[in-house]
Amino acid sequence: MGYRQLIQTQRYQIHARYDLGVSQRQIGRELGIHSSTISRELRRNATSGGYDPEDPEQAQSRSNHRRRTSWKWTNPHCQASWSGS
Repeated sequence: MGYRQLIQTQRYQIHARYDLGVSQRQIGRELGIHSSTISRELRRNATSGGYDPEDPEQAQSRSNHRRRTSWKWTNPHCQASWSGS
């Protein structure tokens, strides 16, 4: 099975079922999506008010920021400049 992004309809379905208290595994079974995809989707698009199926672009922006920040800490050249040497 190849990689496929979730479509907006699937995000709304995940949101509706999650609000009803359906487990991530059960949501995955019902939608034909792996439970780890459901888990990732809920984690990545979580806001202070809960899961937001409306704004995957904002989640992508947060993810990009985390990647850039972690790269600075794993790159030896950046570490040297951060250590004050």
